[in-house]
Amino acid sequence: MINLSYIKNIHLIGIGGIGMSGIAKILILKGYKVSGSDISSTIITKQLITLGININFYHHKNNINNANLVVFSNAINDNNPEILAAKKLNIPTISRVTILSLLMENHYNIIISGTHGKTTTTALIYNILKDNNLQPTVINGGLTQSSKIYSYLGNSKYFIAESDESNKSFIDLNPTVSVITNIDNDHLRIYGNLDCLIQTFINYLNKVPISSYIVLCIDSSPIRKIYFSIRKNIITYGFSKQADFRITNYRQYKIYTSFIIKQKNGINIKISTIIPGYHNALNITAAIIVALKEKIKISKIIRAISEFCGVRRRFSILGEYNINYMNKQIKKIILIDDYGHHPTELKTTINTIRIGWPNRRIIMIFQPHRFTRTYDLYNSFIRVLSSIDITLILTIYSAGEKPIKNFNSKLLCSSLNQYNKTRSILVLNINKLISILMSIIKNNDIIITQGAGTISNIATYINKYMIVNQIN
Repeated sequence: MINLSYIKNIHLIGIGGIGMSGIAKILILKGYKVSGSDISSTIITKQLITLGININFYHHKNNINNANLVVFSNAINDNNPEILAAKKLNIPTISRVTILSLLMENHYNIIISGTHGKTTTTALIYNILKDNNLQPTVINGGLTQSSKIYSYLGNSKYFIAESDESNKSFIDLNPTVSVITNIDNDHLRIYGNLDCLIQTFINYLNKVPISSYIVLCIDSSPIRKIYFSIRKNIITYGFSKQADFRITNYRQYKIYTSFIIKQKNGINIKISTIIPGYHNALNITAAIIVALKEKIKISKIIRAISEFCGVRRRFSILGEYNINYMNKQIKKIILIDDYGHHPTELKTTINTIRIGWPNRRIIMIFQPHRFTRTYDLYNSFIRVLSSIDITLILTIYSAGEKPIKNFNSKLLCSSLNQYNKTRSILVLNINKLISILMSIIKNNDIIITQGAGTISNIATYINKYMIVNQIN
């Protein structure tokens, strides 16, 4: 077992990922000498460099010189030259989840897991505890809109972290408190089937101390199976009448949202927020349960939620524009950027737009994420994307996967156009995206860039174009 008290120099392979960079930041602030490697420079790596972390933007055996410990991300394979060099030199190599588990030792660990919503729920819990001077440490999978924080070293017992279930390694974490937002049919090539995924969550939840508590979204069908398999202190939430914390009276106008949480003790909680969507009502309710269990006053919880602006790339409204294109004025265009890459997430985003902005056309620029996910959930993607007025389909973002023979974005686009009368356009050349988009755009359209790959760069580019062509 690794004892971090005897370690001085730590090298992180794949340091630019949001999860790895969060750990790197905590390590440097705790006094370790940290180095790292990745394949490209980003805003995140530039921030790490300003903290004193040496980063090489290539993978080479010499990068691990002087390291006492090497940490690798999920994206790094066994043939990485730095992994091979570390093994040759007998330098310990551990995964991201292992270093996270070591950092969480001797803390009160609040860990948020689930297929959807865990990043926002983690940010909400952190913000509520921080705003009430509880000084938590946090490692999250996304930047909060206001503070731009994804990682912070606090000075209290609280350690809040998002847990990634994309592989089975999250079972190595030791939660004091566990929040499970939902379970959906994703990463099934890792687990084999949904039942195995559910069983892994059951094994994970059995690690929660009997004296602590578990927070479960009872609206999720797989979680209902878990509910009857765990003999622990469980608190449920959701829109279901069976929930201990039941959401009712949901109202939304654009981003302005309100709802009521009915507790079984008869006390109602009225919530007003600017993060819209039924899914965010669920995320907020989960955060409220944790805050209440940690003895924070409800008035202070409500205030923290009302001031919370969301997480970057989770339904981020980049702007509303009146623009001039080819001497044609196009007015009241809204641009939204969203990280969702699973059919359930796409459906949630679309529903949020339809409720908040009824009767407006939706143009989605969609970058499919992973060949395996797109292939395995193909029919679900077709059904969801067919509800959009116009879809611009980009090349599948591989996320390091090998292509699947005869399977690509062209096939997805063709299937969509055959499915119904909605329009789907294949965009293989990004340089032509703006001209294609401008040729179809109309007054009051809502444009949404959707996906977990490089599409956020495209959202930034579109935003800059709209600003340059803005009508005063």
